[in-house]
Amino acid sequence: LATAVGRVINNDPETKDMLKLIFIPNYKVGNAQVIIPANDISEHISTAGTEASGTSNMKFVMNGGIIIGTDDGANIEIKEHVGEENIFIFGAKCHEIADATRRMREG
Repeated sequence: LATAVGRVINNDPETKDMLKLIFIPNYKVGNAQVIIPANDISEHISTAGTEASGTSNMKFVMNGGIIIGTDDGANIEIKEHVGEENIFIFGAKCHEIADATRRMREG
């Protein structure tokens, strides 16, 4: 699937010079040590309280990257250490999810 989506994105005449999608088989920490420092922005979006953002976010920050994401997982801990002015957090907070889900179901 990633390879097929990559073919479309990587050959799109409007974006192919600005955006690339690649698939890295056997992705592990060793690969991340080489790849992550090359990124400027880390986007980690999950519903608050449902998924950890992962330690890759921490590697991004240590290498000067900016995080854009939800208030979940590693993003919470990172925000405590780097300060709110150095991370862009959006979306519902964990304590707001149950009410938001209820309102969505009720229409």
